Amino acid sequence: MNPHHKDLETRFEQLVTEHSGTLLRALCGMLPLAEAEEVLQEASLKVWSCLYSIDKEAQKPYWFRTARNLGISRLRHDKVHRDAIHLLGPLEEARMETDLAEIHACQESEALLLEAINELPPVCRNVFVFRKIDGYSQKEIAEKLGVSVNTVENHISNGMKFCRRYLAARLDRQTAEINKSQRLP
Repeated sequence: MNPHHKDLETRFEQLVTEHSGTLLRALCGMLPLAEAEEVLQEASLKVWSCLYSIDKEAQKPYWFRTARNLGISRLRHDKVHRDAIHLLGPLEEARMETDLAEIHACQESEALLLEAINELPPVCRNVFVFRKIDGYSQKEIAEKLGVSVNTVENHISNGMKFCRRYLAARLDRQTAEINKSQRLP
């Protein structure tokens, strides 16, 4: 090992031993103790990693300045984090309200669709439920009910048309009611 390097290492070890308490107290003036200790460790590691390029007399001011800069960076990061949380809070609330509104709308649509399905004639309703809800194939439904595949296709087609008309009529009525209530003073 180079004698100059050994001298730099010894000098820095002495510096840390003698002045780490002073530096830690200074950092505690700006950060909580646990963070101050982390910053002290990080600053010491940074100085150690470039120890051979620092003059022996410049080690202490470099170490203190590095620790101070790391402490300031930590404070800035904490402030940005707090500000981001403060700004994102209302956005998260709005997103949750939107999600709840979407869930409510979806539940209303499902309830409306179930109403439409319940209004179908019994055989058509059974075929429609087997196909659209239970996922049976048209052939399976035909075998199960003892009818032709063509009859199953007709029931599904008629069920779809009826449900579309039913939903459209209900939505038109709801829209008209909303518009009417908004016009009233």
